[in-house]
Amino acid sequence: MDSEADGEARSFESSYAEFLAPGFDAAQYAQNAVKGESSSGQADRIAQLMAALSGRAESLDDLMQRTIVASHEDLLSQIVGIKTLDVSLGQVEEQVREIKSYMHGLRTKIRVPYEQSRVYANQSSNLHAAIQSVRGTSKFIQLVRRLRTLMPDSAVRPLGDGQSPGDAQPDFALAALTLLDIDRLVSGSDLAGIRLVDEAMERVVSRRRELTVGVAEELIESGMRRQHQSDISSGMQVLFNLGVLPALVAKRVRGYTVSWAAFVSGKLNPKAISACVREHNARSTAIDGSDMVGIDSVLWSRLEALVDELLARGLELRALERVLARKRDVLPRFDASGGALDGQRADWGAGAAAGVSFLDLTVSEIGDRVLAFWWGTAVNALAAEAAAACAESGVIRQILTNSYPRLVQLFLPKLEHILSPRLGGVVSVGGSATQDSPLHRQAAQRQSPNVSYSDPGLRVLWDQLLARFESEYVAKATSRIEEAVARCYPPAPPPGLLDAQESWSHRGAQAERASDMERMTAVSIVPNRKLVVGVVRSISTELEMAKSDPRLWSAVAGAAAGVAASFADITQGKVASITVNPSVLDPGKWPAHPLTKSYVGLVNTVEELRKRIEELWASEAATHMPQRLPESSLAAASGSNGGPKAACRDTMDGCLDRLSSFVEDHVSALFRAADTAIAGSIADGDTSSGTQAMQWLQTQVLEPLEVECQERVRAMVDRYLGLYVCALCLAYPLTEDEKLRLTGEVTQFEFACSQVLAAAGPGARSREGLALDGLGRSYQALRLMRPLLFMSAAELAAALGQSDGVWQQVPLLDLLDHAVCRIATEVRGRERLPFELLGCTQRQWIACVSVATGRGAAGETDVDICYNRSMRSAWGDGVDVRGSCSAVLCESLDKLSACIQPDTGGEGLGELADAARRALSAIDA
Repeated sequence: MDSEADGEARSFESSYAEFLAPGFDAAQYAQNAVKGESSSGQADRIAQLMAALSGRAESLDDLMQRTIVASHEDLLSQIVGIKTLDVSLGQVEEQVREIKSYMHGLRTKIRVPYEQSRVYANQSSNLHAAIQSVRGTSKFIQLVRRLRTLMPDSAVRPLGDGQSPGDAQPDFALAALTLLDIDRLVSGSDLAGIRLVDEAMERVVSRRRELTVGVAEELIESGMRRQHQSDISSGMQVLFNLGVLPALVAKRVRGYTVSWAAFVSGKLNPKAISACVREHNARSTAIDGSDMVGIDSVLWSRLEALVDELLARGLELRALERVLARKRDVLPRFDASGGALDGQRADWGAGAAAGVSFLDLTVSEIGDRVLAFWWGTAVNALAAEAAAACAESGVIRQILTNSYPRLVQLFLPKLEHILSPRLGGVVSVGGSATQDSPLHRQAAQRQSPNVSYSDPGLRVLWDQLLARFESEYVAKATSRIEEAVARCYPPAPPPGLLDAQESWSHRGAQAERASDMERMTAVSIVPNRKLVVGVVRSISTELEMAKSDPRLWSAVAGAAAGVAASFADITQGKVASITVNPSVLDPGKWPAHPLTKSYVGLVNTVEELRKRIEELWASEAATHMPQRLPESSLAAASGSNGGPKAACRDTMDGCLDRLSSFVEDHVSALFRAADTAIAGSIADGDTSSGTQAMQWLQTQVLEPLEVECQERVRAMVDRYLGLYVCALCLAYPLTEDEKLRLTGEVTQFEFACSQVLAAAGPGARSREGLALDGLGRSYQALRLMRPLLFMSAAELAAALGQSDGVWQQVPLLDLLDHAVCRIATEVRGRERLPFELLGCTQRQWIACVSVATGRGAAGETDVDICYNRSMRSAWGDGVDVRGSCSAVLCESLDKLSACIQPDTGGEGLGELADAARRALSAIDA
């Protein structure tokens, strides 16, 4: 039945599917059915459609009736089944009530035993918990007793705090296992609230923390003592984990400060030093300077012990600071659960970020870095002890002041590892090391390449301890140098006791000249050589003693330069106040004035002073040059930017310049006096006076003079030879006797010149000075003047025409001068032409020829030849000096040629004049 209904339903859906669509539109359906047909066709189509639709409607009615009837019958059959089921349900309900009553009785029988069993179970559980608590407490007490046995109270204290070596030593391994058992027992058992357990637990935690801190501190201490950074790092990490690192490090640094103050106290006590000296010498000796050697020895031995202890403690704290700077809290701070034995962690740095170094935490606790904090207090304690010792004992103060370089050497470079920041030494918070360039480069190299006075450690040492001794030492060094200078200038002797007057009186001089001698007393003007050497030696000694420290060397060098400059000022002032009598520097007086050599000795003494100071300064500069850094690295420190080095160098250079100027001025005065006399005598033809002046220059000036003057004397002698050649050319008329006399005179003048030249320079004493052969053409001209004197006019004309041979060694203008003078002599006889022919003097003529031959005085541009009309006409505008002087010779030849007559009897004069004119033309060309 059901299958038929299902089949009909499917047939219905398939047949009436278009009418079952949700959006069915009847009008649209009708329009679609008749669409596209004609009017006659549309009527047939509609009739067919109406018939089909009527058929489908009837089929649908039949289907509905059959469905309703079938459903009604099914409902009736189901109603019958329900009635039958209702009867069955009543029976089931009856049975259920019976079961419920049975179960109620059964529940009553089970409940009473169950409740009794539950009570017994609760009692058993409580009894078990009590047993566990008692057992845990008992085991806890046993573990605590075992721990107390393994770790006695003496284990927490250091060995020096009343603990003997025979006391029980802790067993850390078993103690650690015991602590682990206690931790597990407490963590695994509920023992909270038991007073005995709580009290014991507090003691165990406190004991464990105290023991851990003690072991960590002992590890740090041994690491500092052995410079073992891994031990220090391990101990620091333990203290950091416990949260007590900054406080304990600060406590340790302060402990070092206190212990150092206790160690230093009384070490430099004068009474203790005196007692030590008395004990050593087995006799009573007061501190009055009577036993300076013993006091000095004990004092320095104690200072050395203090410095050694200072170095040892500083190195320990340096190792501690290095590890503090390297260790960091690399993890962020957060609350973490710990074991029962961890205890309560300190809350320091709770707000600090990760990466903070242990040193930063320590700085926040003590206010400065570890080594810098301790170094400042340690130096202050040592300075206070030294100040107290110096205030109580003048002997100790004198020893420390006089031996200040040794004191500096005691500290440097021995303490460089704790003084130099570049070696991990003292660095204050916010401070940094700066590189400087010390004045004394070798002293700095000898001290240390790493320590500078700008470093914080050395600056503290200088400010607190060394400054007072350095200033006193520099003052004493300056005083010693000044005393050496004072010995150079004793008080002036009273009138009548002057050495100059006495020496003059012994020579039998006139009485009126004694007043002249009072103006120049060599004793009170400048010291002798030994006293000057004493001054230089005093300066050198002070610099040598101060070489261990660049700062001290700079101060002593500045003071020495100042004293040397004042010495130069005194000397220059005394010399400047002297009025030298003209008779003292008169080469024409013989015998020579006795004070001439005194005057030269004064110049020598000043030159000796200059040489000594210059050698000292040059040796210092040469010694320190190899250690000098490149100029780029020294530009900021050693150049002209100021500072002790530049000031000392400028002062010393200025002193040397003024001494050199003094020597140069007075040597020039001596040479000027001699040169004026010699040149004037030669130009005037007074050979004897010239030879005497040259002898005065040799014996009174050059031989005692100790100043380098070879080149100057050489130039002077070369000029004298040229002047003498010009003077010989005017020595006419020439008779046989005159020629012989002139030959001897030339030989004598040549010898005098050689003596003067040999007396110049350092080889004067051994007569190994410059020879005349090295003077060149002036000497060659002098040598050829002897044969020229015996030549006729024709032979002289042939010599002028030669282009080679021995006459090339003579300057051509000298031959021309000789030829002009020969012509003038033959024409005018004894009137000494040509200078009278031109209306000038002999000196003017010689000066003119000297300039023409290039032997004029240095800087001579006008030879004073413009006094007469003829020479002024020869002096052409725009012509150089030599050309103008050559024109003077040409003018003289023209005038002389006009005077030559055939009947004069002169043989070859015309030929000689022509040859001379041709030679002048060649010179002009």
